[in-house]
This record gives sequence, C-alpha cells and structure tokens, in this order.
Amino acid sequence: MSDRYNILGQHNISSDGVTNIYTVPVTSSTTFGTIEVSPLSVSLDTQTLLTSIVFSFVGTGASMTGDLRLTLGVEGSVPVNLMSEITVYDKQNSILDIRMPLAPSSVLDFNVPSYTSGNLYITAFGIELVTGYGPS
Repeated sequence: MSDRYNILGQHNISSDGVTNIYTVPVTSSTTFGTIEVSPLSVSLDTQTLLTSIVFSFVGTGASMTGDLRLTLGVEGSVPVNLMSEITVYDKQNSILDIRMPLAPSSVLDFNVPSYTSGNLYITAFGIELVTGYGPS
C-alpha cells in the first residue's frame, strides 16, 4: 500500500465544545496459516505524519478562539494543548505548518470554549504511513 498526502479530516465548527478533527487508525494484526503448523503473524502499524492544518473563518465582524489539542492513543490519556488560544477573524485564512508524527489511536481535536457566531472551517492535511511487520 502506498503512502499518500491527503485530507485527514475536515470540519465546519459553528458551536462551542470539542470537535474531533482526526483519529489515527488503530493498529491491526492478521495471522496467516494454522497456529499448529505456522504461528506467523503480520502486524500492520499505522502512523500519521500531520503536515499542516488550515483554518478559514466566516462570520461578519466576529472571531473565534480555540485550542488545538492532541490525545495520545493510550488508555487514560488526557488532551494536551498543542496550541492554545488560536484566534481567527472574519474572512481570515491561516495555515499551521506542523510536520508532527501521530501515534496509532491518537486523536486530534479543536476545543472552542465559547461561541458567538460564524463558521470555522478546519482541514488537516497529512500522510498515513502503513507499515507491515512480520513474523511476530
């Protein structure tokens, strides 16, 4: 499977609260052959390279402020702010050049603590890297 640069997630935010932008696929494994004869398994590991996030806001005379957060794919993890208090204004487009690897099951989200009006369009770009390992 080839790795491709693509849109990882795209959302229109028009209220307060947390919006999940992208979740890295969970690691999967497959076993080939019978266990008695050949206990070979191949594990497909997915890692994502988050390259950039684009913010575009439309709201007459308004603005929106929020936090870009990451929750690692480990049980008990809590969201950590990658960038706090990102403010975008009417008819403004902003690009964050991130270039950050994300581990399997990690969740990228945007938290808007309070909302007045307008629409924030968020697009996350990156590459999903799918690697096969075996036998394990």
